[in-house]
Amino acid sequence: MEINRPAAKGVVTLLCMFATYSAQDFCHHDKGSHSNAGFSGEMEGSQHLHCCGNVSYKISESSCCNGNVTLGLSQLVADCCDSVAYNPLNEICCGGRILTRNSTHAKCCGKVMYLTTTHLCCDDIILELKENHSCCGNKTFDMTTHYCYTDLTLEIKPYNETCCPKVTGYNVDLILTDSDSEYPQGSCPTCTLPKVSEFMCGSEPYNPQETICCSGKLYKKASTLTKCCGKNFYTLLDDNVLCCNGILHLNVPEQSECVGGVIYAPPNTICQMFARPRLGEHCCGGKTFDPHTHICCNGHSHNKMKGNFCCGSEVYDHHNQLLRCCSGHLYKLTRLSGECCGSHLLEYNNNQTCCSSSTNSIIYDTKPNHHCCGHYYFNTSLWSCCAEHLKPTPKPNSSLAEYRLKPLADLIPDMCNKTVFFGKVESLALENDQRHVVLKVVWQVNVKSERFIKDPWLHVSMDHCSSPDTENGMTYLWEEKHDRKYKLLSHPVDLTSDMHLLYAVCYQKKG
Repeated sequence: MEINRPAAKGVVTLLCMFATYSAQDFCHHDKGSHSNAGFSGEMEGSQHLHCCGNVSYKISESSCCNGNVTLGLSQLVADCCDSVAYNPLNEICCGGRILTRNSTHAKCCGKVMYLTTTHLCCDDIILELKENHSCCGNKTFDMTTHYCYTDLTLEIKPYNETCCPKVTGYNVDLILTDSDSEYPQGSCPTCTLPKVSEFMCGSEPYNPQETICCSGKLYKKASTLTKCCGKNFYTLLDDNVLCCNGILHLNVPEQSECVGGVIYAPPNTICQMFARPRLGEHCCGGKTFDPHTHICCNGHSHNKMKGNFCCGSEVYDHHNQLLRCCSGHLYKLTRLSGECCGSHLLEYNNNQTCCSSSTNSIIYDTKPNHHCCGHYYFNTSLWSCCAEHLKPTPKPNSSLAEYRLKPLADLIPDMCNKTVFFGKVESLALENDQRHVVLKVVWQVNVKSERFIKDPWLHVSMDHCSSPDTENGMTYLWEEKHDRKYKLLSHPVDLTSDMHLLYAVCYQKKG
C-alpha cells in the first residue's frame, strides 16, 4: 500500500518562522542526502539543534531530507525517499514512492515492491525465481549451465564458450577491497569507481550515504538497517545471520542468540570541564563560587536555596514533584503526569510511545500492532524482538517486553521506597527460553529497614526474549521482589556518580 505523505513544507515554514530566524546565521543550505537522512551540521550553542537548509530541527524528533524537514520521525531511525523521511523497518521507498512493507524480504524493482523469496528483479522487470537462476539483463539464466557475458551488450552463453577475462581487486558486494577476488559465478563484473568524499575509511575516501565503513573496510550501504559487525557488514533484514562480539556468523539457526559472547543455538542451549581564582577559591565556568552556599552546574553557579541537584546547567529541588529532569533538560509539569524519554518529556495519554535503549530514546506516534524493540518501533507482523534485538521473522505468539529500562536519574525518587541494589553481571548463560545471570551485589540497601543482603552473589533467571538485554561486566540497578524474584530496572550505571545520586536523594528523603 502506498503511503501518501504531504511534504509539510508550508507547515514547517509556519512553525519555524520565528524559531529559525536567528538560526539562519548558523544554518547553510543543505547539500541534501541520497538514500539516507542527512543534515548540514549542528548549530553552535543551540541545544542539540541541527540545520536543514536554513531551518533548524532536532534530529531526535524530526528528519532532514534534501533540505526539507519531516516532523514526527527521528533522523536516528529514518531513511529518505526523495524529500520525505520514512521508517525503513516498516516501510520501503521504491522510485520515490513510500510503500508499506508486507514482508522483511520485500525489495524494490523500479517503482514496484516484490519478494526476494519468490521473484527476481531483472532490469526493473519482475520474474519468477527459479532454482540456480540469476539475472542477465531483463532475462534469467541457469547458472549451472550458462553464464552472462558482459560486453557492449548482455548475452547468455553456455559454459563451453569463453567468458570475459579474469578481473581482480573487485567484488560485486564491495566497493573497495584489500584482497583480490574473482567475479561471482555466472557473471562478468564491470568496475565502477567510488565518488570522491571528505570522509575517509582508512586511507580511502567514501560517501557515508552510500557506503559503510567497518573497521577500515568499505561496503555498499543498502539503508540505515546496514550495520557493521567487526570488519564485516550485515543488515537487519538478513536471515540466519548473527553478530556476536564483533564476529559475524552466517547460516546460524533461526532461534540462535548471542549471550555473553557465546552463541546459543537450539537444542544446544546450556553454556557461556576566564577567571583566575585566588588561593582557596573554586571556579565555576568563568567565575568563582563558594561551594558551601552555591552549586556549580555545567559552568553555571546557583544558590543552594533553589535546590541541591543539577539538571544540565540548571539547578532544581528534587522534592518538587512538578519539576522533571530528563537527561539534562529541566521541565515544569502542568500536572503530575509524564515521564522522560531521553531528553524529552512524554506526557501520558498523548498517543505517543517512547522506545529506548542504552544508546537512544525516541518518541513515536502510537500505531496498532507495533511494539518497541530497544529504540526501534516495529510492526509485529514483519518482525520479532528478542532481548532488544530485531529479527526479520514475525512470531505472533512470542512474548513482548512488558516494560523498558530507564536511566537511573529517571527512576529517582520512586526507588527510594523499594528494596533496590546495584548488581554487576559476572556471567550469562542461556537454557531453553531462560537467561541465567550471576550477579555480584555491589551495593544494596532498603532505605526503610537498612536491611543488607548477606550473600554478595545472586543467581537470577529471567525470560530471555521478553527481558531487556544485559552485558557481561556491566552494572545495573535491580529491584528485589517477593519470593526472591529480581527485576532489572536501569540502563548500565556509572557506579561513582549514580550510586552517590541514589544514596543522596533517598537518604535526604529519609531524613
